Amino acid sequence: MHHDHGPGGHHHGHGSTGRALWASLALTAALGAIQIGGAIAFDSLALISDAVHNLSDGVAVALAVGAAWLAGLPARGGLTFGFRRAEVLAAVINSVVLIGLSLFIVIEAVQRLDRAPEIAGGGVAVIGAIGVVLNAVPVVLLLRAGARGNLNANATMLHFAADVLASLATLAAGLVIALTGWVAADAIASIAVAALIVVGAARVLRDAVRGLLEVAPAGVDVEAIGRRLCALDGVADVHDLHVWEISDGFPMLATHVVVEPGVDQHGMLHRMERILRDEFAIAHVTIQIDIHHARGLAIQHRLEQPREAP
Repeated sequence: MHHDHGPGGHHHGHGSTGRALWASLALTAALGAIQIGGAIAFDSLALISDAVHNLSDGVAVALAVGAAWLAGLPARGGLTFGFRRAEVLAAVINSVVLIGLSLFIVIEAVQRLDRAPEIAGGGVAVIGAIGVVLNAVPVVLLLRAGARGNLNANATMLHFAADVLASLATLAAGLVIALTGWVAADAIASIAVAALIVVGAARVLRDAVRGLLEVAPAGVDVEAIGRRLCALDGVADVHDLHVWEISDGFPMLATHVVVEPGVDQHGMLHRMERILRDEFAIAHVTIQIDIHHARGLAIQHRLEQPREAP
């Protein structure tokens, strides 16, 4: 049996990308505080929903930054993979809370459609404009830092791009109220933002549940892997093939491979590792090599009895 971690490693949040993530986290926290303060001052539900959206992305940024630190902790005791799954658990909790908050916002917004309070549209529009700017800054920072080449950073950048749209909806609602006095625009904008939150949270929850159930990573064709390994000269059978993901960007594979007698087992192992790494982007593999026999093996174990002391 052979276990291989591959020549490379997983590095998240280092260098310029890490600095961009930290800056994005600071901006998100500041903007969330501004939006909550404005929501209370102007009695705007749209600002509350926008604040929830931004703060949820703050949690996503914190997870992206914290993933590097957690992944660096040594495995100890029963935690044979360290704390890599902590990110998945946090994503599940975060998604469930977000969906619950979004449903509360929608219920409150529907009630406000009939009895909308007086809302300071100008103030809502100003904070919405601030949100557009402060959410656009992280998008630019992450793009310049090469976020498209980093899974966590790229996902975070997309979150901020969605935040720009949410802040635009808040800005539009504030302008409509200020110019026309139609206060129902605030409730409608909050419903739109809540829907955006639910869509994003549902996707995160789906991916997190897939990870907890150890489903094969998205885009990985397990059948194709089995057929590729079986097609190698000298391979008689591939069985007990499992592909799963410990955390985002950490896929693993384990399988039993039966080879014909006389096959160079070490050569076959290295060949399979190269195929899995280069063709399927799986570097963390455990492969059990067995020799093909015409008849079933009768394996017996003889326990050595301890010798008596003279």
